[in-house]
Amino acid sequence: MRYTYKLRSYFAVLFLIATILVSGCSSAASVADSSNSAVGGTEQSNKTTGDAPPLAPRIIKDASMDVEIPAEPKKIAVLLDYYADHLLELGIKPHASTTSLVNNQFLPYISDQMEGVIPLGASESPNLEVLLEAEPDLILAYAPSHQNIEDSLRKIAPTLLLDGELMNDWRQLLLELGKIVGQEELAQQKLSDYIAKAESAKEELDSRAGDEVFVVMRVMPKELRVYGMDDIRIGRIIHEELGLNGLKLADSKAMLPISLEELPSLNPDHIFLMENVEDTAKSRLDELENSAIWKNIKAVQNDQVYIVEQQLWNRGIAPIGSNQIIDQVLGMVK
Repeated sequence: MRYTYKLRSYFAVLFLIATILVSGCSSAASVADSSNSAVGGTEQSNKTTGDAPPLAPRIIKDASMDVEIPAEPKKIAVLLDYYADHLLELGIKPHASTTSLVNNQFLPYISDQMEGVIPLGASESPNLEVLLEAEPDLILAYAPSHQNIEDSLRKIAPTLLLDGELMNDWRQLLLELGKIVGQEELAQQKLSDYIAKAESAKEELDSRAGDEVFVVMRVMPKELRVYGMDDIRIGRIIHEELGLNGLKLADSKAMLPISLEELPSLNPDHIFLMENVEDTAKSRLDELENSAIWKNIKAVQNDQVYIVEQQLWNRGIAPIGSNQIIDQVLGMVK
């Protein structure tokens, strides 16, 4: 099924806004902007590099259907903050984006690059009125979260519902987004650069740490979490790409909640400790650091516990975030 988009009059847009508010987005009009201007200083040039011919409108199959997208979308709205990292890596500032669950802000590690981007609220419930007013020419949505508002989104602008499996591997998502925005070569180059960087860091870290055991932990308000070697997000970066020895959790689990009393049985040489921002989590970290059990852990005694930012190490498993994580690991592990 294809969707085409025509300019509507000012009154039609007002009618659509009212209809969305009153009837839950049951009626619609479509808004597209094919000019070279952008709102809020977020104009982007998404042209292919070199002598490649200019793009034409294309049909791309998403998680639900075939969708016709503009030749060179210039006002892209992302409904998962994680996608903003990928677009920025491709030199494209999102026109609008959902925000983090923490303080309704953009992800802190890319916030300096998001100036002028229109905030759309949390990805679980994006503000459709603000999205409509932003007049995007392409919407990138997350299929598992946004299929329930799919019809409303498609009436606002061409919408791609990206498969949930792409969240498991930012490398494939980067290549997919490169294809969508006409930056396939750049996406491949960025990925190649990352792989080379990770390989170089792996060799350096092997010379520093050898077979010493590293554990990624997260201090939650009600529990401690340990991420094992089979975790496909932060575990993949730390243990597979950087080659740091880790823990193989029972039944190949990615993550395991543990109690403070179970820490001595792990007794790693190094701990990357993610701290949640909630006050209760901060209090739990204070409690942890003041306990006799914690003070007897090998990593603590050797001053090899590294406090890391949860928003980066948990949410930043994307091209920019992963590069920053590698830089941090190299800076911490001596």
